[in-house]
Amino acid sequence: MTRQTWTAAVSALIFVIAAAIVAMTPVPFVTYSPGATHDLFARGDRAPIEVAGAPSFPATGSLLVATTTVTRPDTPVSLPEVLYAHVAPDREVFPRDAVYAAGSTSAEIRNREVQQLATSQSDAAAAALRSAGFVVRQVPMVQSVAQTGPAVDKLFPGDFVTAVDGVPTPTVAAVRAEIEKRSIGESVTFTVQRDMPDGRRETLAVPVDTTASKTQANLPVWGGNMVMGYAHDPRITFTLDPTLGGPTNGLILALGVFDRVTSDNVVGGRIVSGTGIIDGAGNVSPVGGVREKLVGAERARAEVFFVPSGNCGDLVGVTSSARIVSVSTLDDAISALDALADPATQALVKGCS
Repeated sequence: MTRQTWTAAVSALIFVIAAAIVAMTPVPFVTYSPGATHDLFARGDRAPIEVAGAPSFPATGSLLVATTTVTRPDTPVSLPEVLYAHVAPDREVFPRDAVYAAGSTSAEIRNREVQQLATSQSDAAAAALRSAGFVVRQVPMVQSVAQTGPAVDKLFPGDFVTAVDGVPTPTVAAVRAEIEKRSIGESVTFTVQRDMPDGRRETLAVPVDTTASKTQANLPVWGGNMVMGYAHDPRITFTLDPTLGGPTNGLILALGVFDRVTSDNVVGGRIVSGTGIIDGAGNVSPVGGVREKLVGAERARAEVFFVPSGNCGDLVGVTSSARIVSVSTLDDAISALDALADPATQALVKGCS
């Protein structure tokens, strides 16, 4: 082997080693790719959406929750993966700091997603029932109970608090004000409406001793946190895939509830999907990962895909086998499904173009 040949061989080896190191070295990016779909009308031992306290109606077709697979902040992402996600039409890539706060862990993110999903379910049920003509009231609701506090095993998440010592409490501030009138250690009695496992809603009187706040020693507290929740009949129970999380499927959850509590059968045997955050009034807000959700829905043969109007810019130039429908409210989506069922009105349904 000549000196030149030896030099070329060594250089090639160094290049290969360097390239391998670069390829295996994690880079600070996050990739988005299409995820699985989950049918809210799936048949099984337990339906994903159950109704108690009012008639429920059979659903036809499929209502698909579309998801996006997003790498976690502690998931190694290589440079080749980033480059592929950059050029692939069904993937996206973002700087890690643009998606996750510095120092976030997968466990923290998962806990937040679970909480967001619970809020989304509550908002979706309220929005759907309002659209269906049911009365929905906002009432102080127990969100969490301190495990070392005086209310443990007495109050439970989901309890609605209607009064304190007989005084009506229409807001969380009103609950707090009544408690703060007491001395530390003094007992207060909460009037609580609690949904029981058999579907009944019971009204209970629950005494709880106040305790001193950890941040203000002279301030009496009950030992937990309350938020404004939604009280309504019928009662809606979601049993969703445990991998789901976050707020982005609220619109589809609301459509599922609406179709179960009315005889309208708005899905009407079709395969429907979509995305969008929803609030209790039925307003739909934009989300991330719309392109990836659309691809996942297409793979599941979705015929209609709902997109928040604020996300239409994300789909510029995108063609789809599904009918893309732009919506700003839950009622928009319901009206669109009705219009799409009639060939004479299909052209009136608003898309993103």
